[in-house]
Amino acid sequence: MVLTLIRAIQNWRKSPSPMYVVLVKHNISYYTCGFLFSVVNIFTSLLLQYSYNSMFHDLQIVILAILVTRMHRHLWQMSMNQHAHSSGFVRIPMSDMSSANDIA
Repeated sequence: MVLTLIRAIQNWRKSPSPMYVVLVKHNISYYTCGFLFSVVNIFTSLLLQYSYNSMFHDLQIVILAILVTRMHRHLWQMSMNQHAHSSGFVRIPMSDMSSANDIA
């Protein structure tokens, strides 16, 4: 895993494309959380009751799913921004819009 990380960082320095940067950043956090939860699961299975092991296993699944969803959402936003700039459309965030009650 460390060798893969070293290789990814070397490639990132050679060609820092925006998509590659996003993938490296998100995958580092994904693998770090996966590794830490795996270590916690090993220690809980050795030292604690089964119910605690099951609890951390389920938490690991939820956290990793959140991280993957976050990465996909970020990639989707990058793609939408790229298409918005190339097609001439301007995206206005909802936070910048005022409601009808504020105007009247």
